[in-house]
Amino acid sequence: MSATEGPRVTQCYAEAERRYLAIKEEVKSRAALLDEAVSQSAQFHDKMDPLLETLEAAVQRLRQPPPVAAEVEKIREQLAEHRAQGLELDKLLPSFSALCARGEELISRAAHDDPAAQAVHSRLLRLRSLWDEIRQRAEERESKLNDVLDLASKFWADMAALLSTLRDSQDIVKELEDPGVDPSLIKQQIEAAEAIKAETDGLREELEFVRTLGADLIFACGETEKPEVKKTIDEALPFSRHTLSKLQTLQ
Repeated sequence: MSATEGPRVTQCYAEAERRYLAIKEEVKSRAALLDEAVSQSAQFHDKMDPLLETLEAAVQRLRQPPPVAAEVEKIREQLAEHRAQGLELDKLLPSFSALCARGEELISRAAHDDPAAQAVHSRLLRLRSLWDEIRQRAEERESKLNDVLDLASKFWADMAALLSTLRDSQDIVKELEDPGVDPSLIKQQIEAAEAIKAETDGLREELEFVRTLGADLIFACGETEKPEVKKTIDEALPFSRHTLSKLQTLQ
């Protein structure tokens, strides 16, 4: 090797070594990135599986909720239980948000046609679909429970008030069936009879209103609850009609 060739060979060797080291570093860097991607993907799927199972169980529960009760306290218990379940699901929000962000990050790093990225995308769609359905069904369930609670509260309160008024009126009718001999007592009986006459039409309207409320409650509550409401109405209506018929005779 001549003196002029030595430096050129040395330069070529140095350039080759530099390229080799650069390629080696690039390979090392890519290997590290791949290792990190594999690790992140494994963590993503490991955390995704239990969350999907939890959300799927919640969706199934909301798709087939227990029948709505007809008694006020039982409906309140159902509402409390439903809200408690909602609070438990709310605790999953951080995990849900983190998994969505991690999934999008994995997809952004992969090639467009990467099967692994497509699998991640599909699982993200499933996760978000379940979450949205849970939110929607939970809101619908709470709204229905609140509506039936209002209806049941109105029905049972109005039924109790109507029966109390009719019993009071029935007691007055019994007293009027025994005419007094004292002029002042007779006057009181006449005034009481007139007062009852004035209330009779209102009581009929109230009876019809309560009957309609009961029919609405029977429609809204669960099958196992319907007989109790129907029994209450069936027992109350004959008594109510009998009392109103007695009041009618005073007119």
